[in-house]
Amino acid sequence: MTAVSAMAAFSGGLADLIERVMPSVVAIRGEKGAGTWTAGSGFVLDDACHVVTNNHVVDQEDGFTWTAAIHGYPTQPIRILGRDPLTDLAVVELSEPHETRLVLREKPVRLGEFVLAMGNPLGDYPESVSVGIVSGLSRQLQSPQHARPLQRLIQTDAAVNPGNSGGPLVDLDGEVVGVNTMIRDDAQGMAFAVPAATVARIVPQLIADGRVTRAALGIAVHARDVEVDGRTAKREIVTKVGAQDSPFLPGDVVLSLAGQEIDGHAALFDLLDAALIGKPTPVEVQREGRRVTFDVVPARLGERT
Repeated sequence: MTAVSAMAAFSGGLADLIERVMPSVVAIRGEKGAGTWTAGSGFVLDDACHVVTNNHVVDQEDGFTWTAAIHGYPTQPIRILGRDPLTDLAVVELSEPHETRLVLREKPVRLGEFVLAMGNPLGDYPESVSVGIVSGLSRQLQSPQHARPLQRLIQTDAAVNPGNSGGPLVDLDGEVVGVNTMIRDDAQGMAFAVPAATVARIVPQLIADGRVTRAALGIAVHARDVEVDGRTAKREIVTKVGAQDSPFLPGDVVLSLAGQEIDGHAALFDLLDAALIGKPTPVEVQREGRRVTFDVVPARLGERT
């Protein structure tokens, strides 16, 4: 096979893939009065008409009317089922049955894989596609619209613009590897997506309850390089303790929670789910060079400062 024929085969396969995936990609629009509108993207997740998007797409004041447009189908009303600001994910529901859906990929994405970003850039160009590679893994990024840094983000150089938010980042099998979420305004070719593993963990809770219930330890932490067991590593350091009777002290290095090693924000936040609320939970910290263990009873996030 010549180079030209190989490129032609790749191009044809790519067009076939896009043709197969596009009927599950959603252009989301919210309108309020004359001239006030917002737009984003999403994708159909299941046969129950659930659509995954970003929280910041639908996190608007009351009074917006929401609709969805899908290639080949009439525009239809949608309703917001649930939102999670801490992962920037949301679920909306179509008002009409839909024939196709996308699958969340279970296997972790690899650096250098080809990916496609699909969606509705600028709210004016639905059914748009850009191609790139996975250019970074497990990124952490803070933005003014997020209360916490987003964790384990996939970095890609596929072109992503405002309006692409909530759209799928898919692999060459058409499986969703991430949800396009944000870009770096001060750079070129740096876009980020919430990974499929986070979607698989958060979205069922949004469908069932409309929100995600989390546990809280009553502390503030900050990642710093510290020496633990003779090795320097980035660990979570307690910077603030909310309650006077807390077993934590400022300066504690959090080593483990519930028997699981804590090696960063993502590992800590993943463990703080509803199952820990109200239950004595073992913690190990490094305090003034010594390992100290104690139990803490996590509260529901929002009920403890």
